[in-house]
Parts: sequence; structure tokens; C-alpha cells
Amino acid sequence: MKTTKSLAKRIGALAVVAFLGMSSLFAQKSGVYKTYSDYQAGKLTYGIDCAKERHKIKLNDFWGKDFITVVHEGKSYNLKKAEIWGFELCDFKIVRFQGKEDYQLSDKGVLWIYSKQSVVNANIRTGGWKKVTTYYFSQGGDGEIKPLTLLNIKAAYPDNHMLHDAIDGKFDSDASLGVYDEFHKHYKINHFLEAQGVK
Repeated sequence: MKTTKSLAKRIGALAVVAFLGMSSLFAQKSGVYKTYSDYQAGKLTYGIDCAKERHKIKLNDFWGKDFITVVHEGKSYNLKKAEIWGFELCDFKIVRFQGKEDYQLSDKGVLWIYSKQSVVNANIRTGGWKKVTTYYFSQGGDGEIKPLTLLNIKAAYPDNHMLHDAIDGKFDSDASLGVYDEFHKHYKINHFLEAQGVK
């Protein structure tokens, strides 16, 4: 009986150790990716383990600055947006840069789809404002970021005329490309391209 209890305790202890090892393996991290290669390798500059540490990454968008500010271990660091690939936050949000512009990664599939929010004047007479989301895409994580339009997607596959016709048959406007498919957990354009065998 004692042997059985001892064995059960050991198995329980091993299960706890295995669980802790697995949770640290999948722990959320935050920090800056200087290059796309760093992103692929998971190599963070000013990186933290979100379960144990805190820091701040500021876009400085409101002021139109061409750098981000990272407050890490009590010190501030300014990094030029044009000189880094992007950053990841503890809420799993990934932001990528092209020049001094920032784009939030929304979907990774055949295309990488990004979103960017801006505030526009909704009514000139009344002065009302509203948030507008604009969508962009790149082919892979290091491709050029372009507006997500029917014309730009077709231009990404210039010789595939059957694909162009299929896109025209499925999507009737640029706005239809920014629709998210809750069932397939992808933007509809990504699910469509995958179904067409596009890589």
C-alpha cells in the first residue's frame, strides 16, 4: 500500500514538473524584432517573459515620430521604425514597420494581412469623427506591404489569369477583401487563396 502511495506521489510530482515545463515553453513573450530573421527565430531584443516581467513599447504615433520608445528595466530606448522589423506585445499583438509606418498583423496565411486604424471626419458640416480600419497585405513576413485591393492582389500573381477570374467571381469590391471568416479563422481572401492552391 505504501509503495502505491509513494508511486502516486512521484507520478503527481512528475506531472506538475511536466506541466510547468510545458507552460514555460509556451509562455507569452514581448519585445522588439530587429529583423524578419529575428522574428522567424523568436529572437527578441529588450524581450521579457510576460508572466514575470513588465515593460512598455510606445509607438509615438500621436506625435508623428519616426521612432518607438521601449521602456525596459527602467531605462528608455528610442529605436527608429525604419531600422526594425516590428515588435510583439503581451496580448499577442504583433506590429510590423515599413518606413515609419506601423501595421498591426491581423492574419497569417497565403497573404499576411495587416490593419491600420485612423480617425477621419465623418461629416464636414457637423464635425463628427469616426474610426476607419484600412487593410494591407504582404506576401510573407518580409514582403512589401501594400493596400489590400483587388488590383494589388492580382498584381501579386501577374501571370495567373485563371486566379484573376476566380477572384473577380468571388469578391465584388476592395472592401470585401477585409472580411474575416469566423468559421475558418482567416480572412476570406486567405481562405479563398488556400482553396485555390495558391502558395
